[in-house]
Amino acid sequence: MAAARLMTSKTLNALKGWPQMSAVDFHTEYAESVTEEVLPGSVVHLDAEGRYIVGVGTLAVMPLFAFTSSLDLDVVNEAPDPATEKGNWVPFNPTGQAMTLVAVGAYELVTTAYDEDETYPPNTPLTSPLTGAEAGKVTPGTLYTDMIVGIVSRGVVDNGYGYEAVAFWPFPVFPS
Repeated sequence: MAAARLMTSKTLNALKGWPQMSAVDFHTEYAESVTEEVLPGSVVHLDAEGRYIVGVGTLAVMPLFAFTSSLDLDVVNEAPDPATEKGNWVPFNPTGQAMTLVAVGAYELVTTAYDEDETYPPNTPLTSPLTGAEAGKVTPGTLYTDMIVGIVSRGVVDNGYGYEAVAFWPFPVFPS
């Protein structure tokens, strides 16, 4: 059995700007093709059916940042029906939808979902691969070639819980 993940080790946190009444968030389900866990802080986009897909690559799409894991119990609950089975956990959000923050929001974010082999000085444009080991993670990108999801603000910082994270401003820049 896999060891439990500490709830503060994989996060998307806001340094500034969220939550607010004017904050931009979005709720929907993950596409059926998403079979691996999507961790908090990962980059996703919407497919043609309006469901989350991991990463952005060079696609001209709106980047979204996963606030919760795709396997959190308020997103996925495969327990028996509580109407017929006693003692089952009932999710807070029984719709199976996950929340994301939209890249046009006026906030500064920190994510633990980043490529740890790269460096992140301020003003570095960020993208997120669609495939491979780094899919969904922020990583340095090339303006007008990659779909840019944000710009590094403070570099690698503490996520507020003792884990390293990249601080950035969401800022979509579409590929040419």
